[in-house]
Amino acid sequence: MPKTSPQNRGSEWRARLRRLRTGSGLVLFVYVLVHFSIHGLGLVSNEVLNAAGEIAGDFWEFPPVAAILYSAMFIHFTTALAGLALRRRMHLSAREWIQAVLGLSIPFLMLVHVMGTRYASVRYGLEPSYDYVLISAFIASPIYIFLNSAGLLAAWIHGCIGLYMWFRFKDWYRPWFEPVGLVLGTLLPATALAGFLSAGREIELLAQNPDFMADYRAGLNVPDPQTWTSLLADIDTARWGLVAILLALLAFRLLRYLARRRSREITISYVDGPKVVLEKGGTVLEASRVAGVPHASVCGGRGRCSTCRIQIVEAAIANDPPLESERRVLDRIRAPDDVRLACQLRPASNIKVLRLLPSDVTVKAARVASPWSNGREKIVTVMFVDLRDFTKMTETRLPFDVVYLINQFSKIMGEVVEAHGGRIDKFLGDGFMALFGVDSDVKPAALAALAASGEMIERLGTLNDQLAGDLDEPLRMGVGLHSGTVILGEMGYGSARGLTAIGDTVNVASRLEAATKTLSCILCISEDVVTAAELTVSESAQQQIPVRGKRAKVSIYGVNHPDDLTSMEPGDAPSGQPDPEPVTTSDQHSS
Repeated sequence: MPKTSPQNRGSEWRARLRRLRTGSGLVLFVYVLVHFSIHGLGLVSNEVLNAAGEIAGDFWEFPPVAAILYSAMFIHFTTALAGLALRRRMHLSAREWIQAVLGLSIPFLMLVHVMGTRYASVRYGLEPSYDYVLISAFIASPIYIFLNSAGLLAAWIHGCIGLYMWFRFKDWYRPWFEPVGLVLGTLLPATALAGFLSAGREIELLAQNPDFMADYRAGLNVPDPQTWTSLLADIDTARWGLVAILLALLAFRLLRYLARRRSREITISYVDGPKVVLEKGGTVLEASRVAGVPHASVCGGRGRCSTCRIQIVEAAIANDPPLESERRVLDRIRAPDDVRLACQLRPASNIKVLRLLPSDVTVKAARVASPWSNGREKIVTVMFVDLRDFTKMTETRLPFDVVYLINQFSKIMGEVVEAHGGRIDKFLGDGFMALFGVDSDVKPAALAALAASGEMIERLGTLNDQLAGDLDEPLRMGVGLHSGTVILGEMGYGSARGLTAIGDTVNVASRLEAATKTLSCILCISEDVVTAAELTVSESAQQQIPVRGKRAKVSIYGVNHPDDLTSMEPGDAPSGQPDPEPVTTSDQHSS
């Protein structure tokens, strides 16, 4: 097995911590959700609130459930601290700061409530109820009204932010979920706080009844008045323990910062930006944030959204391959091998990268963005098709008839191209340009283009039979096929933006289509297509034709059907002049 680098081992640990934090957070969010729902019952009556509280208490105290709950509390808190400790730099977005501050405040805000209920029950044998919580807050110490409310709100907001940031990258997520989640996210805590205050007002009235208070104290089962003093001392100890943990976290980050200053540095060069120096082991996204380089990262650098993706232009030495979590995201967007997530890539040496998405990209735009967004080279087979003498044919026809003929021809030919795995690049009036090989290899693309050409010729014959009564003469077409390297990319603006190809290969294919007129054939196929398809064709059947813009003549085969290629005998040649005049078509088809 290949040796795992320290950078990859660190990334694996961070990925595990994130998964643990997410799983434990879901458990805790369910706990808070149930808590809020029960508080809302205070709007009904204290009896209903206490009854629901007892049912929920029995559920959460069931040993297997309690083990899951308290394990989730411990795991979530420790993994959150570990995540903060392992972050190389604290360059956080506003949302991340809010979530971090809320998360760290929850233990301090909820400490008295947790230790005054569950801890007191286990340690001192108390039997707390919802009346106990209400009396402690509204009668014994009103400050607990603020602490309990703030703690629950902090936990709710912290959890809602985490859920939103996690859910919106799921395939099943839909825009309608956002308004629904917003309504529920605000309605539920508002109802819970209203129920809490309503129950508090009611308990204040009940507390004026001596009999009620006597029953309350008896049910609370306080073994010794000294219990309260001991419980408060335990709470103070726990509070100072939390402070000590945070101080230890700060001390660890300080020592780590001092150690990093001695570490080896690497240079990250942006194709359209500055050069940034970063200590080895950091991510490209961290370098962008440190240097203030605009860099999209909708998920906050968690490797979920793909908006921070980059293309590696140059690298002194090979980088570690992506981990499984990053690979899943890259596969989802069909990214090529030289595209990585900036939040996950930790360069092993000096590197040059290109940011592939604008810094203000949205999640929706990132989902539909393709690997061709910023262009790349690819070997494809380009097809140009044009109807012969169609302009002359339509001079005496009504506009409706012309549009009908064009649409019928385009529909039939487009179906054939797509059935063979090709893509219609653009329609050009009475013709079109198609690409084969955008998502496939060279040989299958060339074979598919040839097969599509043959079926198109047959389907044109069928169309002529159907329209025989409406046409003065049959529709004829010319097809040019050429294989070679093109630049593929999404070009254009707004709704007119789409995947297209440019380059010399496109120009040659366009001019080969025009050459079918001179050669008096239907198909003009370059030798490059035959070579790409790995077909055995007699070289003596080739023709050399000059093409404007090319110094050397282009080797072609002029045929009336792709099957004619393999049936050619030595000495066969397409009809027409053996050495035609240079093809000097206009550039109306070329891109």
